[in-house]
Amino acid sequence: MATALARPISFPDIGLNEQDQDGNSALLELDRGLKSSRTGEQCEAISKFPALFEKYPFPILINSALLKLAEVFRQETPGSNFVRVCVVEVVESCGRHLDKLINVDEFLRRITTVMHSNDPLARALTLRTLGWMSGVVGENRRVQHLIREALDAKEAVELQAAIMAAEKYAAKSKTFAMNMCERLIHMIGGLATPVDVKLQLIQVFQHMHHDAETAATVRSLCLELLKEYPTQRVVITTLHTLTQLAAHILVDIPQQVDLLIGYLESEARLGVRQAVLGELGFLAGAAPHAWSADNVETLVKFTRCSRHNPAMTTTALSVLASLTAAPALPRITLTPECALVDLCRECVYDSNIRVACRAIQLFTNIAIYMFEEQKTSVVCEEAHCAALSLLQSVVSASQVDEATKPGPEEFIPAGLRTCLVCTVLLAQTKSNIMSDLAITLTDILADGILSACACHLVCEALASLGGSRGDVLAPHLTPVLKLIQKFTLEAPLSICKTKLMVTLVTLVMQVFHGHTWSSQAESAVVAASKCVNQWAAFCMARQASRYGHHNLAAGMYGVLSWRVCSDQQHFWVSALGEVSRGEASPAAPGDRADNLTAANTHLHRALSALKAASTSSQPMTFCQEYVRLRAESFMCHAQLLHACLSLRTAPPPAIAASLATSTRDDLLRCGRVSQQLAKSARDFNSLASQYGNLYQSVFDADPKTLCNIALLQQGALLVAQGIEIITRPSAGQLTEDFTGPDLTTITSKLGGGETLETQSIITTLEEATTMVRRLAQVSCEVKPVREQHLQLLQGISQVLTSVPLPYPRFFFQTLQKTTITLALLPQPRTPGDPISVQTSSMLAVKVEGVIGHGKRPGLFRSVRSVTLTVNSVIQNRPQHTLDLKIEPNELLTQTVEPHNDFFAAQFLLGFPVPGLYQVSVDTSVTDESDDAWQTGPRHTLTVKSQEDPASKANISQTPRQVPPSQYAPTSTQGVPGPPPGVSVLPPGPPGGNPPPVPQIPQYNIPRPGL
Repeated sequence: MATALARPISFPDIGLNEQDQDGNSALLELDRGLKSSRTGEQCEAISKFPALFEKYPFPILINSALLKLAEVFRQETPGSNFVRVCVVEVVESCGRHLDKLINVDEFLRRITTVMHSNDPLARALTLRTLGWMSGVVGENRRVQHLIREALDAKEAVELQAAIMAAEKYAAKSKTFAMNMCERLIHMIGGLATPVDVKLQLIQVFQHMHHDAETAATVRSLCLELLKEYPTQRVVITTLHTLTQLAAHILVDIPQQVDLLIGYLESEARLGVRQAVLGELGFLAGAAPHAWSADNVETLVKFTRCSRHNPAMTTTALSVLASLTAAPALPRITLTPECALVDLCRECVYDSNIRVACRAIQLFTNIAIYMFEEQKTSVVCEEAHCAALSLLQSVVSASQVDEATKPGPEEFIPAGLRTCLVCTVLLAQTKSNIMSDLAITLTDILADGILSACACHLVCEALASLGGSRGDVLAPHLTPVLKLIQKFTLEAPLSICKTKLMVTLVTLVMQVFHGHTWSSQAESAVVAASKCVNQWAAFCMARQASRYGHHNLAAGMYGVLSWRVCSDQQHFWVSALGEVSRGEASPAAPGDRADNLTAANTHLHRALSALKAASTSSQPMTFCQEYVRLRAESFMCHAQLLHACLSLRTAPPPAIAASLATSTRDDLLRCGRVSQQLAKSARDFNSLASQYGNLYQSVFDADPKTLCNIALLQQGALLVAQGIEIITRPSAGQLTEDFTGPDLTTITSKLGGGETLETQSIITTLEEATTMVRRLAQVSCEVKPVREQHLQLLQGISQVLTSVPLPYPRFFFQTLQKTTITLALLPQPRTPGDPISVQTSSMLAVKVEGVIGHGKRPGLFRSVRSVTLTVNSVIQNRPQHTLDLKIEPNELLTQTVEPHNDFFAAQFLLGFPVPGLYQVSVDTSVTDESDDAWQTGPRHTLTVKSQEDPASKANISQTPRQVPPSQYAPTSTQGVPGPPPGVSVLPPGPPGGNPPPVPQIPQYNIPRPGL
């Protein structure tokens, strides 16, 4: 059992049964297991509680579940200690849900009962449970007293648990931390205390950072410990404690850096030096601005003196690399002749690969900083040459007999990844060295020295270069195609070679982005897609869609659609094939109107297939909306083309001139074309608005996808502005004011303008903007609508539709996943039935929500606040109430900030008119940048308001006095507004007596329990 305490049990991902409809049924199912007489069944039920909390993280359920676990923890049965270990593990793993516990006192009563047991192991488990509950009961005096008393325990297992609990409570409670200082010092100084216990007690001091006075006292005590106990273990532990304490206090960081630097200079023990460098690395990442120039100079001198010890040199260079990687560098002066740059020049050519790799990281950080801040390119070029030299050394060192190594295909030389990252960073900073890097990397691939996995890393580095500039890879297309043909003949391929093949095909697609494919390259890519497995072939087709090669992608999707294993995948791949055919249609030869109509037809077929591929777990909402807007975009362009041609097919009637004179509207001289152009302008404005709505709904999209949507919106607005220039009377004034969309601001804000696919859209928009400016100039000279205007409009439309659109990443892959689950109270007894209320009473609606995350929460943005909007609308109002001057509809809004991904709000709704109401709750979120996102979800309730017999006679004489907006809570605590008939008194004068508080009647609002 002592081993179990040292290494807690890790529960597997045991989910709940899919047949569980709600939290109540799931909890009842687990409760049966808890009441079992068999220890195994009890432990199995306990192991499912973390999954229950993640699936239904609502306070009522969590409160009931924790009370049941506390009851199991209290029971004394055979094997009860093992059950308690499982309960402790549940409490530890579900720490983010513990603050939702409502009956805290009852939970503590059941847990602390075990402290009176004669079993020290049971008491130790109780202390650990209380330790993990410190975030909820940190200020509880009774629990603090139990922990202080447990520090006198003689059993080692109980003492370790007491120290763990003391550490947790010292971090949460200021009172406990101050009271424990003398006790801890006495125990540390006691001769009867073992050394291991003393080291654990010293670590408690790092959490005593509640105020400056306590932190100063603890720091002085730790400094005295360093003098009194100079042993290596005590020194390392105390320095770590002081570092953590200084990181929380912040004001002590400079003194802590000086202390560590002093130990680094004076200490001779290698273990202490290595530990000091680790603490310096932590402070370098936490507060690099707190370092002084003397600290950096001393660390540089130490690094030079420790060249005989490669491990020490590597760690010291890592600290310096962390310092220079921060946006705010220490107060040092960087010049090409400074000591830090000289150190990089010495270490980057070291015979030890690890030392050289850390040195090139440091050299890269310095070079990039000096190039961006000081506009000095000498160091950048020098660092690039050193990185290329190190890369060649790493590749040469890998020529050792790899056949003797396990898995020669997976062998990656040490330092290869670091060298590639540094060279790519330097090349992206100074673009004129991209060509040299591309030549070096291509030669490495052509030599065939590296293994398949190492070649894959090199290809990824090339792809990162080609992703920003496709022309860099164009001179090296021939060796890439030779590699593709070589691996095609070796089919079937291993896993590493399959990944390498996908990356090589991606390089070819980057080269031909925006260019016409050669027959040799196209045949090589098609042959490569046929010699790999289905997933690799799908990745190739997906890359073709993302770089705008829709003709090539359509053929790949057509082959894959009949080689999948489920109907959903078939419809998904078929939809992608129809999308590719639709996107390739406008650029096809032939009549342009027919091509646009064909594109619209293909995209509508794709939309139908996407709906067939959607499921409840994968609704594919973004894919459907994106394809629908693309289809509508092609239809708008087709209608614009027909409107431009209508000036020839339907010329203005003979009375057009007289009609224009009588109405003083020169556009009527043009006949039908003016009305059609006005309709096209409205359609494009509506399309731009829908793109804006789509932008606000994709909270989890990556920046490049958001940039793609924003640029498509600007394209629709650009066409609408071009139409309005020739249809509005003030075209002359518009010529001077028109500047076009600010594409630089859009791309810089979203951070996706540096990619190859985004640059192609920007180039297209810039060309269309130039034509709109020309259209504005022509409109000043020729009025009203002439053939010149319509030809320019057709040219703008053709420019925007003839260039293939690269599809964004979010269309295929979701890197961040955020879901919001709502629970509304009250709920009807039978689903679908309305909730009955009386007209004279009010209904309290409580909204509880949980924010769920995927594997990488907060990758692009995170939720800062949630806005809930409750709208109550009457569906069928009785005829006899139409004369009443009462507004039955209400619209309430409340913004709450989630805590541990949980939020709650309360609304007080009135239904003064009898009838059937629909109450809808809409959800939107705000991220850390104050950007609003319409994420949903939307829930509805049906409420039936019935007339109160007691107030039926007075309903027409007592109109509602309080406007509906006053029922909205104004704070995030969900405080309801005043009920009808209670006036809101104004505040009293400053310094005077407060106004009397009105007596608010209590409402008997049923709340369903578990």
